[in-house]
Amino acid sequence: MRAPFRSGCATLLIAVLAAACQPLPHPFADDRPPESLLRMRDSAGISIASIEGGPSIAARKLGAAVASALVQHDIPASDRTTNLTSYQLYGWLEAQRPHSGKAAVTAHWRLQDATGRLVGERTARLEAPVRAWESGDEKVITGLAEASAAEIAPLLADAGPGSAEATAAAGGDGRTRIAIHPLSGAPGDGAKSLANAVAIVLKRQDVTVLDDVNAKADVILDGEVSVAPVKADKQHVKILWHVRRADGAEVGTVGQENDVPKGMLDGPWGDVAYSVAIAGADGLMQVIARAGPERKS
Repeated sequence: MRAPFRSGCATLLIAVLAAACQPLPHPFADDRPPESLLRMRDSAGISIASIEGGPSIAARKLGAAVASALVQHDIPASDRTTNLTSYQLYGWLEAQRPHSGKAAVTAHWRLQDATGRLVGERTARLEAPVRAWESGDEKVITGLAEASAAEIAPLLADAGPGSAEATAAAGGDGRTRIAIHPLSGAPGDGAKSLANAVAIVLKRQDVTVLDDVNAKADVILDGEVSVAPVKADKQHVKILWHVRRADGAEVGTVGQENDVPKGMLDGPWGDVAYSVAIAGADGLMQVIARAGPERKS
């Protein structure tokens, strides 16, 4: 299954390298990750399809804006990446006839799980000047996105595994505790945004992500980013995650790399960070499962 990055950002390929040489999938065939490296829990994220309807410029911008708004609700989401078990969010816009220079646009949303089962339907409505809609005004798009996310987020309230972070942080639930450090070498705000994105994604797995990176952890996750020019308008970006035990012993690595437009990641990474996190989560969990302490039956 291909995990597309729109807006010119290519798919990030995923590799898992085991320090102890255990056999793991090798994903470089046909320039796409194998399905085995894209399987995640149903609660891991939302994939947003292209928005239908009009105003057309609003529809083109709304997907990314909704992804960013859902992240503010601690829900990993992307209009760039999908995987085999993502929730699928479909939307369409309906504009009402302008009145007194203003028009109301209603966003209709349909959320399905990976099997196609309907989770729920919601709508959000925003009124703004006609010219703002026609020009794709960022403030207006953000307003509709935030209103939409506020409607969509409750649909997932009971969809994922129960949250018991306080108990987990105290070590009372037996789950592997992970400390995620900022990455080195990342351009723009990638050092923090990538670490934050992976933290949000992994919090929806059967592990505990510690907010304090200096707290006692079973597993430490850190990484490095390297960028190299390959063409006049392209850069090769490689992200290498290191999974270590508390004593510093490296258990394995997860790598993601591909070419992206030059300068694309020099500023805020935005939902690109969540696209990377969603695509790499299952590979990370494979290695983390070996790094964590043995569970008592």
